[in-house]
Amino acid sequence: MKIKGKEGIIEAATGIIAFSGLDRLTMQTLSDELGVNKASLYHWYASKEEILEAVFAEGHRRLMAKGFRLDLEGDARTVLSRAAGKWEEIFSDDSVLPYLRAVFSLRYSDPRAEEEARALSLMIRSQIDVIISSLGHQDAFISALFSSLLMQHLESVLDGNEEDFERDASSFAALLERI
Repeated sequence: MKIKGKEGIIEAATGIIAFSGLDRLTMQTLSDELGVNKASLYHWYASKEEILEAVFAEGHRRLMAKGFRLDLEGDARTVLSRAAGKWEEIFSDDSVLPYLRAVFSLRYSDPRAEEEARALSLMIRSQIDVIISSLGHQDAFISALFSSLLMQHLESVLDGNEEDFERDASSFAALLERI
């Protein structure tokens, strides 16, 4: 079998990390996954560490390509539901889901994963701050509460559980309307 370039190696490595853990990623398991001789991998990458760097670089690129422009038009229910739908779309997209699983499973043991998880959390928090502020609430607690709800949803999706985050966002909007 011929390796489908660096992209094929990165996808296979990401899958191994996401579903089996970093300790299962070796040049041997990667070559077994790809159905090639281990020496073939060294044509593309000098080491497992170099493959890991490529996994994080490509995963980050794909994740950032999924970004979206916040649409702040409408009432709280509309704005939060629309944003929740976009986040849900990103979190469950097959092109980034294995990467997100890898990041969140490694965030306590790998500095790159920790940095990526923190960056994702900060990005989400800043988007939520903008949304909550646009809805007329300047309360950091409300933003933190919705951010926590979103991060819980993300982790649930990464664990393979299906949840209706748009419904939760709509319920949160109803709560905001009462404040």
